[in-house]
Amino acid sequence: MLHETLKLATRPNHDELEELMFVNDIMSGTLSLQHYKQILTTNYLVHKAFEDFLFDNLSSETAQGLNIAHRYKLPALLADMVALQMEIPEPVNDDELTFEKSDASVLGAMYVLEGATLGGSVIVKRLKTNPELSALNLDFNYYQVYGAELIPYWKTFCAVLDQQREDTYLDAIESAKKMFGYIASVQLQNNNLVG
Repeated sequence: MLHETLKLATRPNHDELEELMFVNDIMSGTLSLQHYKQILTTNYLVHKAFEDFLFDNLSSETAQGLNIAHRYKLPALLADMVALQMEIPEPVNDDELTFEKSDASVLGAMYVLEGATLGGSVIVKRLKTNPELSALNLDFNYYQVYGAELIPYWKTFCAVLDQQREDTYLDAIESAKKMFGYIASVQLQNNNLVG
């Protein structure tokens, strides 16, 4: 099954990105407001760069199976950034980073973004109890974007993933690794700006 194959193949990428995205600080309740803003900025830039491309390049059958119109996360990220009166950054164009226009390749990239949404259900609980953030009465729209539909959406995504032919698995793995790498590079650039 492709979702299990992706999980195993990208475990080191996943672990590296978790470290860069301050997951230890989030889980310990010590995440600073500045780092929370950095995480939002990174996620905004990634979704701004790829959300439309990925969703537009799925076959109509796959897009329909995923209920793709309900998987946009950019509006939730914008709402979170506006609530914090953050400056909305200009997207970074990386012409060298491309994904194949095939379901397997697009789904591999989406696996990273959908997995982050799944993890958001755990993260948001910690963010809500973080002393520095809880005082601000934030909605955490991005981390709760699917609401009560989170688990059904994840199960649907995995079911669609697992319908891919085995000879397309390498395309999906390559795309997932590219997406992990891209998010990491954006986060590192933001980290350098924050200092």
